[in-house]
Amino acid sequence: MWKLVRVLIFLILLIPVISWITWKVEKEIPINLLVIDKTTPEKNFSEHLSFFWLANQNKWVKPTGEEYDYAQDFLGFHPDKNGEYVIKDLKVYGKENSAKLADSLDVVFFADTYGIYNSNWKDHPDYGKDTISLFYGGLQTEEFNLLRELKRKGKTIIAEFNLFASPTSPVIRKQTEQLLGLKWSGWVGKYYQTLDTLMDPEIPKWVPDLYRKNYNTEYQFNKGGIVLVNNREQIIILEQDKHLNERFPILKSELSTQLEYNVPEKVYYPYWFDINATDERNHVLANFEIDVNEKGKQLLDSLKVPNKFPAIIEHDEDYRFLYFSCDFSDNKMGIYSSYFRGIEKISGAFYSPNQVKDRKMFFWKYYRPFMSTVMDSISARQERKKKYLD
Repeated sequence: MWKLVRVLIFLILLIPVISWITWKVEKEIPINLLVIDKTTPEKNFSEHLSFFWLANQNKWVKPTGEEYDYAQDFLGFHPDKNGEYVIKDLKVYGKENSAKLADSLDVVFFADTYGIYNSNWKDHPDYGKDTISLFYGGLQTEEFNLLRELKRKGKTIIAEFNLFASPTSPVIRKQTEQLLGLKWSGWVGKYYQTLDTLMDPEIPKWVPDLYRKNYNTEYQFNKGGIVLVNNREQIIILEQDKHLNERFPILKSELSTQLEYNVPEKVYYPYWFDINATDERNHVLANFEIDVNEKGKQLLDSLKVPNKFPAIIEHDEDYRFLYFSCDFSDNKMGIYSSYFRGIEKISGAFYSPNQVKDRKMFFWKYYRPFMSTVMDSISARQERKKKYLD
């Protein structure tokens, strides 16, 4: 019996070693990748860490052969340990170099352009205060110029909420919408496990203030629900049971998407999203649905807000473009698990299926298989390009 136990212990210890060696010996794929993330008030880099996790898992390396570093290899706001910061962005390249830069790149990922506010950067003197002012952020002319050149040169563009919503200027937003065939409705939303501001300190202070301003009544919510707000300071609160049949927004994939990207038909989505429309240049791979009852529908209809809208938008003809109408890559992951091949087979050990608000479940059930398929296609395209040039 003891001999069998020792064998089992040995095998359990050996499996991670084999998994790491399998990953280590796989062929590296040089990808010239540019990541733009202006929303890094903390040093966990959550807005883009999942993307780097998949890039590392798929053996993407720099053209020099070096591994990508999620804490350094991005443009945007770089905080340090001493409360100081460095801003690295496209301004260092200059307007005249947009075409040259686009020509050198394979993939550009716009993780988030929302930016840094004095109230959400913990090292700022005004952190946590009611006074909210933009410190750094928004899509700028330099990023738009790069987008235009990337499109013209047939490159791969991946973007997600928040690409062109507030605080991006209306002029840049309109230009970007016209360039990519998207239209932001002005609405963004998020699910909260409880709408009680005393129970959940993450609820922004402007939520109850806007509610009182819009409805001239006291803010009295204690169940879970979905908060929707637009750029005209209108707000809708859909409360669990009172307005919602399902408390979470549901991400529903088309059958073709399920088959191509190996994702489930539907999954709950517990974080930020925006409501957009697309023109005929693009097609929709998946939709968000907010399952409302009659009261909820009346509330949405009163401000002309749809309860079904695109979640994943794609263009894959003369250039490759993917837009995720949510914080798709904002999943709290540790980078080190990406060094093990086949780790997804034990993914159930990393989250509880009963904790549907846990974004790790979304990562393993939907984000990882979807983005792995995307990256595999980019890798295959790069291999074909290399053979052609050779």
